[in-house]
Amino acid sequence: MTAPAIEHSMRRQTEAAKALLVDLRNQGADDDAELVADTIEGETNLMEAIDEAIAELDECDVLVTGLKAKEADFEARRKAIENRAERIRALIEQAMLATDQMSMKLPTATLSLSKRAPGLIVTDEADIPAKYWVEQPRPAPKLDKKALTADLREKNAAPIPGATLDNGSFSLTVRRK
Repeated sequence: MTAPAIEHSMRRQTEAAKALLVDLRNQGADDDAELVADTIEGETNLMEAIDEAIAELDECDVLVTGLKAKEADFEARRKAIENRAERIRALIEQAMLATDQMSMKLPTATLSLSKRAPGLIVTDEADIPAKYWVEQPRPAPKLDKKALTADLREKNAAPIPGATLDNGSFSLTVRRK
């Protein structure tokens, strides 16, 4: 049975059971819980509708479990494809650097390399001075990497214990027509 059919059946049988309960109350027979249950079971299809709803719940649980497994498979596949794309970009970047080509025009794309600013490398957080730490609610302060990088990039800046800059890298830009 489909979900809308189950919903319709549940509502219809619930209404029938409620009407039956009102009749039993009017007759003064609603004190006997067993009589009420037996009457609802015998005069309506509420129990069958509930059984069908429970079967639909079980099917939903199976579908959710299967979809979660598929989501995990798709996530793993997506990550593998992202890694492959990153490796291909690195190969293009290496080929362009090896041939001193900072830009290339191809029929399908224009490629260009741009020099990135040196990035921060934290060698030992424990050695970094307190002024580069941002106060945060407990448990611990957070390293202010932006301020630390800015101070390391200054000309004639004194070395800061626990941090240094890398040599910078190149960034590949691919523009498609």
